[in-house]
Amino acid sequence: MIVSGFIQINNELISADNIEPLSERSGSTCLCYMVRYLGKRYFMKRLRREYADNPRYQELFRKEFETGQHLTHEHLVKYVSMGEDVDGCYIVMEYIDGETLGERMKNDPSFFAEPFRVRRLFTQLLSCLAYLHHHQVLHLDLKLDNIMLTRISDDVKLIDLGFCYSDSYDLSMGCNGIFSAPEQNEGRIQDINVGTDLYAVGLLLGNVCLLHPKIYENAAISDLVARSTHIDLSHRFRSAEEMACAIKQVFPDDYGNVGRKSRTRALSSIVGLSLFLGGVAAWHFIDGIIEQEKPVLFDSNGISYSIVSPESFTCTTIGRANSPSDKPMTIVSIKPVVVHDDVRYRVVSVGDSTFYSDSILQVLSISEGIERLSYNACTGCRNLHTVSLPLSLKSIGESAFSRCHSLKHIILPPYIDRLPIGMFEECSSLETIHFPEGLESIGRGCFASSGLTMIQLPDSLRSLEQGVFLNCRSLRSVTLPASLERIGDFCFHGCDSLVEVRNYSETPQPIIDVFGSALGLKRTLYVPHQSIDLYRNAPYWRDFSHILPL
Repeated sequence: MIVSGFIQINNELISADNIEPLSERSGSTCLCYMVRYLGKRYFMKRLRREYADNPRYQELFRKEFETGQHLTHEHLVKYVSMGEDVDGCYIVMEYIDGETLGERMKNDPSFFAEPFRVRRLFTQLLSCLAYLHHHQVLHLDLKLDNIMLTRISDDVKLIDLGFCYSDSYDLSMGCNGIFSAPEQNEGRIQDINVGTDLYAVGLLLGNVCLLHPKIYENAAISDLVARSTHIDLSHRFRSAEEMACAIKQVFPDDYGNVGRKSRTRALSSIVGLSLFLGGVAAWHFIDGIIEQEKPVLFDSNGISYSIVSPESFTCTTIGRANSPSDKPMTIVSIKPVVVHDDVRYRVVSVGDSTFYSDSILQVLSISEGIERLSYNACTGCRNLHTVSLPLSLKSIGESAFSRCHSLKHIILPPYIDRLPIGMFEECSSLETIHFPEGLESIGRGCFASSGLTMIQLPDSLRSLEQGVFLNCRSLRSVTLPASLERIGDFCFHGCDSLVEVRNYSETPQPIIDVFGSALGLKRTLYVPHQSIDLYRNAPYWRDFSHILPL
């Protein structure tokens, strides 16, 4: 098919003479081209003639571009423009000089014989997926042909958001069959979540490892693949970050192979040169440089730290100290300053997985001055019942307190404007929480399966994402502020005890499947007096058994 007319890039019309077909990239529904404009190459795809007038495929095209144009990540293809000509609509993207993962596996299987390359590939892919998930986007079409490796640096570039799911669009769920999760193959829309993407990543990892079974045949890798591809979503990894953390533990460190080899080669050359020159000063100089590349680790009062920046004298916690003579403390206080080699370092964060699955920890106090509580910091601390968070805390990572079954009360500091994914998931004893004014959004599954009985959300809140209070079976009363604009799907599914919802918004929020099938059973909705008729006519809100004025 020859493209007729012109296409538009940066408000400039490009003639068909600058467009070349890429038959090897074309698929069953799209044709692909390379476009040259002002010395730069672009990638363009458009629907085949038989699909060009199909409203569903036009909608998928529009969704892909409008979703992709607002996303910027180093491992995600960049979307440039969308237009329409006599042959239908088209999308223009950055041109990626490289090959697909499937092509690399076929053309150069030895590339994957180095574990550090497998680690690098999948941590880059998961970094991109974490970014998408943080922006409420599921890819849902991960496969060998949609992951590219750049020619120069072998970096990952994730392409094709055609089947992606975004909160802004209805779920147009695709299915590539080979790498699709069971819930995707079976069309179980209500079960689709981040685990669906991670299922595909697990299968992709398994396929790559099968290229070299003698290298990758071990229990740790098998367990990792088995967990990510478990038929039950609840048994899979909870986030892309968690899976990336597992991959880093299973595969050798980035510097474990390539770094060690390159440093050995460099040292051999430099040692030879230093001997030739008859001096040893060069050896000590290079040895000092190599030592500086290694992260500086040290212990203080039963906690291990890693120096973040020697120049600014800052550090972060990384876990319990490993001294066998120390009995782990049930009460831990993270101090704002620690001393190492007579130098005072300011503690700026509680690092990733610092107390992950620490069954000893019961009380955690984080001192003023510490600004970040990182990903999985206290996940699985089943006996942790008391936490003191400082006013200085500005951000909290995903799943920071998930599965802390003994945690009952929490007061969040005032500068937190977003609660991340799964922060208090499965905190079954959690009874009360103090939300800060200024909180604007609560992430997916943040309080899922927690023990909350009553919730009064702050007046600053604008967004509740998917499944925030999913399966909170003790929840009886919820107060929604007037500022709340969006309530994600499944937000109150499984809240069997919920009998009262107070909604201060004068305009009913657009909802679809927020409260579940038992919506109207013995549930009362209180709304502003002047808005009663609006709610009584609004989809789903009108299904409450009683709608009364506040």
